[in-house]
Amino acid sequence: MIRIKAVDAQNILDVCKLTKSQDGIGLAIGRCSCCNAIFIAEAKYSPGMHPHAIYHNHVLIGFFMYQRAENQADTATIYRFMIDDRFQQRGLEEKALEHILKGLKIQGVKKVVFIINSTNGNAKNLSLSFGFQFTGKMEHGEYYYALKL
Repeated sequence: MIRIKAVDAQNILDVCKLTKSQDGIGLAIGRCSCCNAIFIAEAKYSPGMHPHAIYHNHVLIGFFMYQRAENQADTATIYRFMIDDRFQQRGLEEKALEHILKGLKIQGVKKVVFIINSTNGNAKNLSLSFGFQFTGKMEHGEYYYALKL
């Protein structure tokens, strides 16, 4: 069972230890992605950012962060979605994204934008399998995909 919980004092350190690399070392900004700590810090200073931990059967497996701008409350932009390397290739990415999208829809979101790094083929394939479509927008090596809920 997938469960979503806001990043808080009890789970922040564990969320920061999650990694997508097999060697267990967080990725630097200059490569495919960056560590969750940077996204959590960004959320502290960016209005409308919501960092969340992803759990499967009470075990922390991933992290995602989205933003809902005050003037566009019906749109959510997912800036980060990751499942820890130890839990990949088990179908949990699909289950987690499905749970996230259902939760956003319940909150009144009608459109989700998913920002994906150009080198992340797995995230691209995952988003396409859910019906996301490329918007034509590219910035800083990231592609924008959108889905109407």
